[in-house]
Amino acid sequence: SKPPNHVLVNEYQAGEGIMPHTDGPAYESRTATISLGGSDVIFKLWPRQRYDEDTISNNNSRPSMELVLHGTGSLVVFTDDAYLKHCHEISEGVLEETTSPNGICGNDSDGGTLVKRGHRISLTFRCKK
Repeated sequence: SKPPNHVLVNEYQAGEGIMPHTDGPAYESRTATISLGGSDVIFKLWPRQRYDEDTISNNNSRPSMELVLHGTGSLVVFTDDAYLKHCHEISEGVLEETTSPNGICGNDSDGGTLVKRGHRISLTFRCKK
């Protein structure tokens, strides 16, 4: 596999998020994001459904998976199916709770963890085709 050749730096204030999206076909189907200087967030993957070339929509009320990223040094890597067939998001809001006990939160199987959000910087590493 090829090493990353593109780094995106994002800064988020307390409560800011990023809407469900994909990184698109301009990149290889893998990405790694590390969080710096900040608070915990809940990273969500939603199944994507294509209606046409420009529209991504989801009709589910719950994400396929949630991961609690614990502040500075948290790393999330996703590839293949998670990259190609899912949108990823961090919801807006200062307080958020993980989904309860159906086990979809990858590192919080009991659910119900309350996450208080603050300032965060992320570095996303990708390989541009």
